[in-house]
Amino acid sequence: MPDELDEFFQCVENAGRWEFQVGLVEWEGPHTPHIAWKTYRSWRNPPNAARLASARASAINKPCFFRTCTRCGEINNAGHMHDQQTCQGCAESYLGVVH
Repeated sequence: MPDELDEFFQCVENAGRWEFQVGLVEWEGPHTPHIAWKTYRSWRNPPNAARLASARASAINKPCFFRTCTRCGEINNAGHMHDQQTCQGCAESYLGVVH
């Protein structure tokens, strides 16, 4: 089973460099999310598995990309958070928020 966060990471070649990109969920409207890709790390040569794993682990710890919900304890893309501490699902379940 793939990791739930896998969809937010990609490594692409761009202008002779390898870029490790992190997807950030952005909202064009209340029901229209899209992923904006942000370059987080780059290398001249194709990265090995250890470099990719290190970049991924580092990105997961950056609040600009991911946050942990204090209610359910799940790591969420920052774009799926209701506020700094509560994910959208918990905001609906516990705070009466309607998305």
